[in-house]
Amino acid sequence: MFRDGPLRRRPPEKIRYGTGKTALGPVLVACSDLGVVSIIIRDKARQALAELKLRFPRAQLIDDSKGCGVALKRVVEYVAAPFGAFRLPLDMRGTAFQQRVWEAVRKIPVGKSSSYSAIAESIGAPRAIRAVASSCSRCMFAFAVPCHRVLHKGGNARGANGRRRLRWLAHEAKLLALRKD
Repeated sequence: MFRDGPLRRRPPEKIRYGTGKTALGPVLVACSDLGVVSIIIRDKARQALAELKLRFPRAQLIDDSKGCGVALKRVVEYVAAPFGAFRLPLDMRGTAFQQRVWEAVRKIPVGKSSSYSAIAESIGAPRAIRAVASSCSRCMFAFAVPCHRVLHKGGNARGANGRRRLRWLAHEAKLLALRKD
């Protein structure tokens, strides 16, 4: 069945990004007109860019380190000292459930961790443990939404993402120890 008139398509979204360095490796910060849409920290900058391309396959990605300079600088500073609230606007894209999970995760203080089951309880969905884990794995905001602080019950972390989470937690513990001295 045809609709009256031509089919309307939106032009591809423009997402600007910039790259920098943190103590944990290269960081990529991507921004839309509404705020930061992604913060990716990986072992190599090209891995971060490849992940951005996977996350936004239809977007027009524009390498704009100068235009993203302020956001990039603030993210690098935040990774170096993740104390207090993250102060950049986030263009959080996800389901209502994912957004509830991410908001709960943002309440976990530096130096603390939580479990998927505790987050599920806190959002009023105690049986949605796997959905919480899935939401954390789909989070696009390294450190701004600290999903690395959410582990399996008992503190287990598995696979490459698990090793990365433990490394990030160790980074935060080191920063806390330096801060107390």
